[in-house]
Order: sequence, then structure tokens, then C-alpha cells
Amino acid sequence: MLPIGVLLSIFCLTHPVQAQNGDYFRSMSIAVELGNWQPHSLNDDPRFDTFGAAGATPFWGLAFCVPVKRDLGLCLSVGYWSLKDLERIESVHSLTLHPITIDMKYWFIPDNRLSAYVSYGGGIWWGVENETSPFGPKFREARSGWGASLGAGFDLVVFRNMGLGLAFQYHYVRFQKPLGGVSDFSGPKIMGQVFYFL
Repeated sequence: MLPIGVLLSIFCLTHPVQAQNGDYFRSMSIAVELGNWQPHSLNDDPRFDTFGAAGATPFWGLAFCVPVKRDLGLCLSVGYWSLKDLERIESVHSLTLHPITIDMKYWFIPDNRLSAYVSYGGGIWWGVENETSPFGPKFREARSGWGASLGAGFDLVVFRNMGLGLAFQYHYVRFQKPLGGVSDFSGPKIMGQVFYFL
């Protein structure tokens, strides 16, 4: 049986996607993201072979991207990440983080259905102690932080209005007041995306 990647490549070569003037990424898009993010301060040995390492949940995100130029886009993202079984401070057993970020995304080959890209940006992060649900009762006690990110990845247009993406980002995240005894939540993130052209 052929691997899924080979079958997908054959499909892409035999079923061309129609795009105006060949600009596959010249439309607004919305994307759902699922990834694995592991801050160094919470895990001395980050690994991407499984979710849940060090009690972390998968990173969930929603992104909206607007084209600025032929090969450049502006993306607004919101996300959610939770860490359970936190043991650094006895009174804090879990926490959640909520980033709102803006990134510039530069595609190397915008007229091709498969294009590598780089991204960079920053945003605001909110953190809540002793909370694991996205918007639980303690959300009003959230503390604010800030962050910057640098990343790279690939986008693949599969159908006229739909595509897939794979991204790697490094987040540099700091909080003025520690959350669970930690103020530095910097670390790598790898995620998959499913995006829809509007």
C-alpha cells in the first residue's frame, strides 16, 4: 500500500487547482491549528513524538490571514494551551495560556500550490493559574505577558478552497509576574493546519 504522502502527491499532480493568475495564496483564509508546544522552563527535554509530555495538552489555535502583497500575508491568531500536574509551587497545580499574535508570513513561491514560507511577529499572552478549561471561572484573574515568534513551514493547496500546512515556530514569551513559579515560557512549537480560502 502506498504511503498517504505519495498518494497526495499523485492527486496534486493529476488534479490541478484552479487559481486566478496562479496566485494560490492571494485570498483571505481562515485556519484551524493543532500542535505541540513545550516551554523549556517546564520541560528540560522537549520532544514532539507525543502529546501530553510533562502534562501538557495540545496547542489549539485559530488564524485569519489577509494578503498584503503577492508573496506577503498578515495573520492574526488566537490560541489555547494548558498544563496539568504542575509541581513547582504547591498551591498551583495547573495553568492555561491564551496567546493573541500577529505575524507577517512570506511565501517563497506564491504562484505554486506548494510553497515554503517564513514568519515573524509578536503578541500578547494571558495566563491563568489553577485552570485547565479555555474560559473557566478564573479567566478574569489572568495575568498578561508578551511574546515574539519566528517560524517557517510549508503550505499546500489541496483543493480550490482548501489547503494543509505544517509549521515550526519558536516562541519567546515572558510574564512580569510568574505563573506557577515560572515567568519564561519560551519554547518550540510544531503544528499542523487546515485552512480554507474565503
